[in-house]
Amino acid sequence: MEIALYGLLLLTVVLLVLVIFLPNVVRYSEKIIVNAPIKQVYDNIRLQEDLMQWSAWPEATGSTCSLENIDGTVGARTVFFSQGKRFGHQEIIDLEPHNKVSMTLVNDGPLKHTPYLDFDLRTISDSQTEVTLQFVNTYQRPFQVPAKLLGIVILKRELKIKDHEGMKN
Repeated sequence: MEIALYGLLLLTVVLLVLVIFLPNVVRYSEKIIVNAPIKQVYDNIRLQEDLMQWSAWPEATGSTCSLENIDGTVGARTVFFSQGKRFGHQEIIDLEPHNKVSMTLVNDGPLKHTPYLDFDLRTISDSQTEVTLQFVNTYQRPFQVPAKLLGIVILKRELKIKDHEGMKN
């Protein structure tokens, strides 16, 4: 009984340390070159219908989506559904024509977090555009612990990389 109590106490201390000291913000940057002019790349990101043509997320998550405000302006959304039930959306929150598209992702799941994506665009030539994805995700404490321990952070980054690579095709 005493050993179990010490074990429980040790587990509690370890979890408390993780909650306090494990960072709750995930940041990374990915850069690719797309063989298309900057205007086309900009439109392929901001126009939700075009974005869903190259995005890895619907297939990877087994979800379907519907589009709201498909004109590619601030407020345009792609709403995600799983088995007919809405579970989140992505939304354009800022645009700098032919330079940047900023989005936020809202997930109605149990892990409370706020992901933001910036697609920064730079002309390389008339037919090539450099796209830099800046990703920042802030988890509400203590939700960063299961996100990191269960590999969710790694899985999401891998999907973002696959998503980003899909833009090249």
